[in-house]
Amino acid sequence: MLQDNIKILISIIVLVLIQTLIFNQITLFGFSYPTVYLFFVISYRFDKSQFILIFLGFLLGLTIDLLQGSSGANTIATLFISFLRPLIIKFSFGNNLDSISLLNMNSKTSNQVVYTASIIIVHQVIMQCVAYLDFDHFMVIFRNTIVNSTLTFIILFSSVTLFKSKN
Repeated sequence: MLQDNIKILISIIVLVLIQTLIFNQITLFGFSYPTVYLFFVISYRFDKSQFILIFLGFLLGLTIDLLQGSSGANTIATLFISFLRPLIIKFSFGNNLDSISLLNMNSKTSNQVVYTASIIIVHQVIMQCVAYLDFDHFMVIFRNTIVNSTLTFIILFSSVTLFKSKN
């Protein structure tokens, strides 16, 4: 139990550092950066407490917002996606989960793609809507959502595949 908590804490710290020190410095097209800290929410074990995930999602988003000096969009989006995760799991995999984590799952790749993409897209839509807070910026929100989601998906799904082959 203590080892699991230490691994979770280390993974959060590593993801926050990777996000703030590396990926926030890489802006593609002058406006886009991938949100790799979502790897934590995506790879969090399915059998762990939902309350703990929501709490850790809040802390993760808040830490990213504090280090970026942003308006709280990461906190709200990460909190919301942590809350919706059980519904996304049921939507993606149905009621027949064959594993306790995405990293050691043997289900169809298409189900894993739907799960990963759903989390990323919902997160990006919420984050962009909160960041702009104006429907007049619909095209900017749409553009940022599509580009950020695509970049994040490529990086995170590659990471999930890499970590799955290690396990």
